Parts: sequence; structure tokens; C-alpha cells
Amino acid sequence: MSKAFTKEDDDAPPPPAIRRGVPVPKDVPNYVTAGGALALRAELEATTDKERAQEIAEHLATAVIMEPPADRTRVGFGATVTVEDEAGKRTKYSVVGALEASPKDGAIYFQTPIAEALHDAQVGDSVTLPRGDVEVIAIEY
Repeated sequence: MSKAFTKEDDDAPPPPAIRRGVPVPKDVPNYVTAGGALALRAELEATTDKERAQEIAEHLATAVIMEPPADRTRVGFGATVTVEDEAGKRTKYSVVGALEASPKDGAIYFQTPIAEALHDAQVGDSVTLPRGDVEVIAIEY
């Protein structure tokens, strides 16, 4: 195909999913990663959608920004965890706050069953997820 018929940004990554209607957590702290807080503030400044701006502002007003833990050998809030199933399929999950979560992109809310199953695991641990047993092969912060 001729380059004349393609967009310049065809190879650009898709923008992050925008989740709407996510309530501010009531019974747990409203944790957010430092990167997530920066992204939300930037989105708040850029948005012209009043409902979206209100939603972001409500989350940021109660947000507890969590820095990576001192012990980065265990899965905790803000970790990106790579797991491998028995068939050799690898999946990455990032444990994040409510408004940051985008399950289709692997960003999972810290109170989901997957995040709770992964919590405190180390590389080499076997973990039972809803889809079956997996091995933790990498943890990044």
C-alpha cells in the first residue's frame, strides 16, 4: 500500500482507555500510583468534558499516592507482574487504583480477585488465578 493512503500515526500506541462512571472507593483508601496521579492531573487539565473533569477531580481529592515499596521482590500495589501458565502463555498485570484500572490492557484494580491472588507473591511462586495456576516470572515497579 502506498504511504499516501496511511496515517502518519499508524504505528503509534493506542491512547489509554478512559473508564467512566468509576466511583471513588468508599470502604478502602483511594490508592493511585504516582504515574497514574500524573496522568489523571494531565487529563483533568486537558479535558473539556465537564462530567469527566468532575469524576477525575473527585478521585484526585481523596487519592492516596502510593510509591513503590522498599521490598520490590514481592507483588504489591503498583507492581507489573508477568505470569506464565502451564501452556507457556505469558500475561502481564499491573496492580493499580480504581480509576487507573483498564482490565483489557492488563491494569487491574488492587481489590480484584487476580490482584488479591498475586499480592505478596515472589518470582518463582505458583499462584492460582481464576483462569488456573500460573507461575510468577517477573515483578517490576
